[in-house]
Amino acid sequence: MTSQSAINRRGMYAMTGATAGFAINDGMMKLLVADMPVSQIMVLRGALVAALAWICLAREGRLGSLRDIWRGSVLLRAGLEASVVLVYMQALRVIPLGLATSILQATPLMLTAVAAIWGRETVGFARWSAVIVGFIGVLMIVQPDAHGIEPAMLLAVITAILVGARDLSNRGVPAHVPVFLIVFAASLANMLGGAFMIVAETQSWVWPSLHQIMLILCAGSFVLASTALITFAFRGTEISAVSPFRYIGVPVALLIGLFVWGDAPNLLASLGIGLVVGAGLFAMRDEAMRSKSR
Repeated sequence: MTSQSAINRRGMYAMTGATAGFAINDGMMKLLVADMPVSQIMVLRGALVAALAWICLAREGRLGSLRDIWRGSVLLRAGLEASVVLVYMQALRVIPLGLATSILQATPLMLTAVAAIWGRETVGFARWSAVIVGFIGVLMIVQPDAHGIEPAMLLAVITAILVGARDLSNRGVPAHVPVFLIVFAASLANMLGGAFMIVAETQSWVWPSLHQIMLILCAGSFVLASTALITFAFRGTEISAVSPFRYIGVPVALLIGLFVWGDAPNLLASLGIGLVVGAGLFAMRDEAMRSKSR
């Protein structure tokens, strides 16, 4: 019989791979948005991931579950996922990858604040302190001036809010709905969102080069693999042991930004990143201790 520690280790490896994979995907997206319209990327990557998800469903013998795609909870999550991609790629056009990824790490703190305000969860002084420190860290990253927050930084903050809404919507999806069906629905929503966005964009579609085609193929593969890994990471594991490894994506994104674009956060942003990650880890630890005491 497999011990709990061995299961937790498996979950840690899966979470590390998932968060690193998402950071690599974001790096590829940043390379693509420099020369291609966001709508074209959403349609092409969405089509690829939808095809891969369909193949995975077929291999699992779960094509009969496709009727669940019309569930309101699945459609809501798909729409939020498409919104996340649309807003985030606009932000990636301008701001460094490492900073964008770090801002997204404030999502768990936002969810904690929402749960407390709505009365869904009792949040003590320690976790409220972590939430406040995390939000201060976000302000240090976005660095507003007398004119407010830079639009691209604001888009990254909006993305974090949308990610939180998407994560909350996961609770409404029944447990029997396959993961790859959720991915399939989100991919179709991305394609539909990209198609609608063509009307608003001034940039015309371009014939992708071999390099861009390879980036889209790799990005789609990383999205699918990372989604499967992050689901696998929580199966049978202790959440308190696995969740902290979600922050692996921050150093991975910072290293990609440094080596590919030469982006390095300034001192204030670096301190802000430390506050966001530290506050998130502290909040997770506090919740784990509260759960064990209960």
